[in-house]
Amino acid sequence: MRAGKREEPNSNDVVSDALAALAALPALRDDPRGAEALATIAAHVDAAEFAKIKRLTRAAQIVNSSLEVDAVLRDALELAVELVGAERGFLMLGEERHIVAVHNLFSFEAMLNPDALPKTLVESVFTTAEPVFTTDAQSDPQWSAQRSVIALHIRSIACVPLRHRDRVLGVIYLDSRVKPGLFTPADRELLTSFAHHAASAVENARHFEEEHQRAQRIADLQIFQDHLLEAIANGVITFDGKQQITSFNHAAEATFGVTSEKVIGESAATLARYIPDFPELIETYYSSGGVLLRAEVEARRLDGAELTMQLRFTPLDTLEERAVAVVITDVTEQRRLEEAHAAELAHKSAIQESFSRYLAPHVLQSLVEDPASVRLGGERYLATMLFADVRGFTSLAATLEPERVAEILNTYFEEAVRIIFEHEGLLDKFYGDGLMAVFGPPRPRQDDAKRAVAAALFLHEAMRDGLKARLSDPLAISIGLASGVVVAGHFGSRQRMDYTVIGDAVNLAQGLQSAAPAGAVYLDEATYQAAQPVGRFHRIAARVKGRGDLVAAYAMLPEALLADRV
Repeated sequence: MRAGKREEPNSNDVVSDALAALAALPALRDDPRGAEALATIAAHVDAAEFAKIKRLTRAAQIVNSSLEVDAVLRDALELAVELVGAERGFLMLGEERHIVAVHNLFSFEAMLNPDALPKTLVESVFTTAEPVFTTDAQSDPQWSAQRSVIALHIRSIACVPLRHRDRVLGVIYLDSRVKPGLFTPADRELLTSFAHHAASAVENARHFEEEHQRAQRIADLQIFQDHLLEAIANGVITFDGKQQITSFNHAAEATFGVTSEKVIGESAATLARYIPDFPELIETYYSSGGVLLRAEVEARRLDGAELTMQLRFTPLDTLEERAVAVVITDVTEQRRLEEAHAAELAHKSAIQESFSRYLAPHVLQSLVEDPASVRLGGERYLATMLFADVRGFTSLAATLEPERVAEILNTYFEEAVRIIFEHEGLLDKFYGDGLMAVFGPPRPRQDDAKRAVAAALFLHEAMRDGLKARLSDPLAISIGLASGVVVAGHFGSRQRMDYTVIGDAVNLAQGLQSAAPAGAVYLDEATYQAAQPVGRFHRIAARVKGRGDLVAAYAMLPEALLADRV
């Protein structure tokens, strides 16, 4: 039956309880005078009660003598069985109701058949935190109907909670299949008191084990950290909350040329000898609240060698203090290589810019990417050729100083090249006061002829409008364009070659330019059909040098010539 309301204790019980409390005190128990006093008092107490007190004291001493959780649990069950003379028993823990210790396993069918376990009774103790005792479970109406009680022929049952403060850690279950009335009222008090001691012992052992595991984890982590710091290729320096150096790994030693023994325990200001800006940086780190901080600074080795360092401040906060780790990366060689690379790129760029004034852009690019790719020979392309020449420049040059002639030509060519490049043409060459441009190779497009004609018209407009203000001596040009299949490539010798184009379209364009009067643009039939210029062009028959028959062409003539024709 469930333990009912306790009767008012008699004086003997009060004395027994007081003796039990005194006997459990280590200071009194270990003091000879205290032990003698207890013995004197015990002589005047009921022998059975005093024996109970001695058993409880001994059991409490044993169960508290170990700090290993498993050992405490095993001892608690065995001592409980011994205290009350139970036949069998088990100790169950936790929310999972896991049995962690068993007494008399071979006769405990419940362990072999979980369905026969007195679950309802055990759960009652877990839930109410109150002990359950029955002197004859077979006739007890509360438990006699339980399948486990019937199946296991249980007579006497004791089940007490392992209660620590307001929490039930587990239960101790004891029973007997032979003796009814095994557990007397005194046994109940004894078992309940012992369960209280056992719960405290279990909790203490758990706490000790958790602290031991925590300490071990910290120790393992410290060992791992030490090994990790030594394995890191970068320098790592750690500081405690007082900004004192706590570690200085091998990489840091190699970087600065100083041993860790000379700096560990010193203040952060010590590093100013190697990193002048370090005191200011660490102060900035702490004043900012310990956020990540990166910096690149100048530093020096112990031997005076100049260094460039990247510093990364990372928090290592613990419960005790605000620590910090500084990872140091030596980028001296990297920065030297970067500077050398930047200088090399600037040098190459200067060379490329210089040569771009003499070579076609794609030829120059090929030389930069793969000098061996430039070989003698060419490929067939469909191209539109443009020739432009200054009319009457020879006569004009005869009347001017050479410097003035050069100035006029450079001004004209500057504007002409700009226009050709804007229309994505390729300047092939200058010849005297003339120039040759190609639209197509080495990357032909569908609108090559249109862009060539547009470039010719813009060039005429520039001569008529823009260059007038810049040149005191007026210039007039004639332009010829022709389209057809050409061979574009590198021609010459292995010692000296040019990228140019050859073919009938080249000769025809030059011939049309020669035939065109000052201020005129002549197109061959193929260019006109491909470009389809709107207005301004008139169909003509031109006499081209080197060709017996007249050549059908289209001309854009200056207004003065058109007026004469009209």
